[in-house]
Amino acid sequence: MNTSITIEEILTRKHFNQTDIIAGSSGIKRQVKWVHCMEVTQISHLLNGNELILTTGLGWKDCDDTFLSYLRQLIECDAAGLCIEIGANTMAVPQCAIDLANERQFPIILFHEEVPFVEITQDIHSLIINKQYQMISNLENYSQQLNKNLLEIDHYEPILTFLHSYLNVQVILIFNENDIASIPKIKKKQPIKW
Repeated sequence: MNTSITIEEILTRKHFNQTDIIAGSSGIKRQVKWVHCMEVTQISHLLNGNELILTTGLGWKDCDDTFLSYLRQLIECDAAGLCIEIGANTMAVPQCAIDLANERQFPIILFHEEVPFVEITQDIHSLIINKQYQMISNLENYSQQLNKNLLEIDHYEPILTFLHSYLNVQVILIFNENDIASIPKIKKKQPIKW
């Protein structure tokens, strides 16, 4: 039911084919719920968490201390990662920032050429919105099937089977201490763990 996507998934998208992960590569499983373009350096009050940040580095423009402060704010706000367009405003990422990002498993991704941030945000937002729509559609379908089963079926076992197949978990119905139904069936000698 997760509607976010991972940085790893984003790296397979069109505009990410000429990128490098220069730090925090162990964090590519981080969830991305939204993408923001940000050039300001005081950002902690603007983030909710799990954002992928796109920037040209204009806000810190070759000032290592300002960049390090920016990076710390992103990490503290639980941002998903940082994408930097290398070029007119930023030529390199300071080693102290790379070390911090590696330590905190915070991905820093470099674009080595100019990229259309508007197309990147549209692409990723469409992907996230489509995932949300699919989840809502799946829930609606599940709800309709469950309601139909509850109205038409006069025995509990098909309903338990339906719940098990949809949720992919052990389903247990307890009538009293000695009368228990489960899908899949629990062996008599197997103790139930609560």
